[in-house]
Amino acid sequence: MVNDDDSGLDEFADWFLTEEEAAAPASQQLTVMKKICMLGDPAVGKTSLVGRFVFSMFDDKYIETIGAKVTKRTMAIERKSTRQRFRLKLMIWDIAGQKTLDFIKPTYYRDAEGALVIADCTRRETLDNVLRWGQSIREVCGPIPIVVLVNKSDLREHAQFTTEDAVEIAGRLDATSFMTSAKSGENVENAFSSLGRRLIRDTLKRDEAK
Repeated sequence: MVNDDDSGLDEFADWFLTEEEAAAPASQQLTVMKKICMLGDPAVGKTSLVGRFVFSMFDDKYIETIGAKVTKRTMAIERKSTRQRFRLKLMIWDIAGQKTLDFIKPTYYRDAEGALVIADCTRRETLDNVLRWGQSIREVCGPIPIVVLVNKSDLREHAQFTTEDAVEIAGRLDATSFMTSAKSGENVENAFSSLGRRLIRDTLKRDEAK
């Protein structure tokens, strides 16, 4: 379930580093730090996805995020044509979905260079709101890359919309999309990997255009 402007992404290889590898001195690698935001309605699984991605853990108890939580994970990316390597540190901002906090969200968005927007496959309204989330961060940060995650794929039998619906919504944001499950881990690393490669691709494009 992938769409979007994937041009140039196959030019990169990537892999995730352990904490020990990430802490070791970088050799012949350019270290880049990027802030990314996790967005979506309450209870779509933002915090669970971060837990799965960063800590390889899943907890099905719902705990409402208040404000924003920040975690990080480091990935290595290599440009195949030049063998140029990057150490990409993803600073992941898990931002609360409550409407009552809308007034402060632009503060949390500031300086973000990418976003993952999450919908819950068992609730149609969360997909309808993906556009609002994507537009809200781009109003603050400009045309940053976005990846749409349709979470809780382990509950597909209860889905309220199709993969085609999700692809269509993602396309309206020029975004790629993945079916994910924080519970099983399905496509979680793939989604972050896709965003990471976009961040490096866009950074290189800007540098080469100078």
